[in-house]
Amino acid sequence: MTTRKSEIHMHSVFSDGEFAPAALIDIGKKNGVGIMALTDHDTFSGLPEFMDAAKDSGIFAFCGIEITVQYRDFNLHLLSYFKSLDAILPDLWDRVETMKEAREDRMHQLIAKINEVIPDRFRGTITFDNVKKGSEGVLARPHLAREMVRLGIVKSTNAAFEKYLVKYNVEKDNLKIEEALSMVRASNGVPVLAHPGERTYSLYNPDKGRKQEAVPEMVEDLKAKGLLGLECIYPHHEKTGKVQYFLDLADEYDMIPTGSRDFHGFTTYQTPDMLGTTKMDDSFLPRFQKVWTGEAPEQI
Repeated sequence: MTTRKSEIHMHSVFSDGEFAPAALIDIGKKNGVGIMALTDHDTFSGLPEFMDAAKDSGIFAFCGIEITVQYRDFNLHLLSYFKSLDAILPDLWDRVETMKEAREDRMHQLIAKINEVIPDRFRGTITFDNVKKGSEGVLARPHLAREMVRLGIVKSTNAAFEKYLVKYNVEKDNLKIEEALSMVRASNGVPVLAHPGERTYSLYNPDKGRKQEAVPEMVEDLKAKGLLGLECIYPHHEKTGKVQYFLDLADEYDMIPTGSRDFHGFTTYQTPDMLGTTKMDDSFLPRFQKVWTGEAPEQI
């Protein structure tokens, strides 16, 4: 049986990626990728272009999003996958659009904070309008990092994060995970927890007191709330030897295991040839399709 290469967690210029949605399809086609989904942060805005570009590409494409959600006293990223644009209920679409405003409010606060701690000669040079010029959709910290490089405050976007954007980050009030899961499931969507062992937006984060032994209980709790999948194969999981741990966890709790490169392009030092290189079979897709049609045993 032939296994198709996939990339189902990636970002375009509509959030914090390098490439336009149609360009991502072109890259996927060049790389021999057979299954793709666009999952921009907190916006559906790039999906019409993405799905239109996929029509004659030979790629099986579907709709996605990566929603920033609040769980207990910390934040997570919730990947959600839908059969089509029409499947996304208006309530969910409208709720996500309000998150754009929250991101803009957060950016105003973050810029004010950074302007206070950068060297004196640069203070006041970072403006919201100039940061927004670098974004076609929702505003994110990489857009601010690029503006800091342009102004000469730092030499690279990586340096911007290391010196300023992690230490002085401003968290916004995010959608509660229970509400997000409810709306995604109402759209026959497949909610998958992104990078559960990554670092910042993750279940496992020893720096924040979230140890590995606490992860299974949280997975069980999230499944009871409507979560259907875990992103197990992920660059940081590979680096830290956690892939098998999360695959075993997904199997134990009957979750759909997925994997990705979390492709952004240059904002995370990824070259186009990396898109679609996740070492994973495509067995997740039939389980997605059952959920999309309401036939899956995963349905509550």
